[in-house]
Amino acid sequence: MSHLDTLKARFSEIYDLNAAASLLSWDQETYMPPGGGDSRSRTLGTLSRLAHEMSTSPEFARLLEAAEQESQHAEPDSDEARLLWWARRDFERASKLPASFVHELTETSSLATQVWQVARADDDFERFAPWLEKLVGLQRRMAEYIGYTEHPYDALLDQYEPDVTFAEASAIFDELRAETVPLVHRIAEHADAVDDSPLHQPFDEAKQWELAHHVTALVGYDYERGRLDPTTHPFCSTINQGDVRITGRVEADFFNPLFFGSLHEAGHAIYEQGLPKHLARTPIGESVSTAMHESQSRLWENILGRSHSFWEFYYPHVQETFPEALGKVPLDAFYRAINKVEPTLIRVEADEVTYNL
Repeated sequence: MSHLDTLKARFSEIYDLNAAASLLSWDQETYMPPGGGDSRSRTLGTLSRLAHEMSTSPEFARLLEAAEQESQHAEPDSDEARLLWWARRDFERASKLPASFVHELTETSSLATQVWQVARADDDFERFAPWLEKLVGLQRRMAEYIGYTEHPYDALLDQYEPDVTFAEASAIFDELRAETVPLVHRIAEHADAVDDSPLHQPFDEAKQWELAHHVTALVGYDYERGRLDPTTHPFCSTINQGDVRITGRVEADFFNPLFFGSLHEAGHAIYEQGLPKHLARTPIGESVSTAMHESQSRLWENILGRSHSFWEFYYPHVQETFPEALGKVPLDAFYRAINKVEPTLIRVEADEVTYNL
């Protein structure tokens, strides 16, 4: 085997550990019994530490260097060169974090998730507040371990948007805020111009799940390599390319959360299911950035899902599913209702204008 092949084999082992952790995390937020939280947190901590140790060990460093030397004449834009570039980048970043810290961060995050689920159900922020403080403290420590030049968040943002700085992101957000906030206020002055009451009435939960399965499959989510399950806060979880799972939250008297939330998560999952198979279990076999991921989810949720063309096609099926609630609601009235702009603190129920805020 070449040094690169040996490195890929090592990446496969690391990715297997991370896949196991992803499955356990998915289970924690879907079907795990409440009593399993403490043990699950310890298991996740152990898996994250082992994966971190494997990817930062002296042996891994030597293997990476040997593969780089072996491939130094590869075409700069080849898969081989890109893989090694990202591998070096990830290695140097990960090497700055102690394995004990990685274990602590993972375990604390898992424990906090358990507390948050109960606190959210009881509308009890004070219960979650100490855990939020712990998590923020851990993120600050991570920034110090990694290092930064201008702002602590530069060290953290790089995980999600490679090479984007806090200053650059702030400039984008400042411009977005300056234009969007006044627009939202102007629209809110005429909130009564749109009647969204058709969306706020009884919708059988079982039929809502059937509809969510139907529409996500229709837009291309492959249920041979995925599934849709209930959770507290919707998310997409990639175990591996053959197992990309999505979740949703249903409300018995509100149409939007499960339907549009499922379209959103399906967008994430379709992106993951479509990544190149030959790059799986390598550093360049993953999504490019969080912004790219969100562009895919919101493409299906909003550009398609809130378009008149889509509903000309799909509304008859929804009316057949909920004849009592929507059978007599005209298409244009329904279309206006799902596009109503109204400030909210709940992102997964936000309209296309206020979501960014």
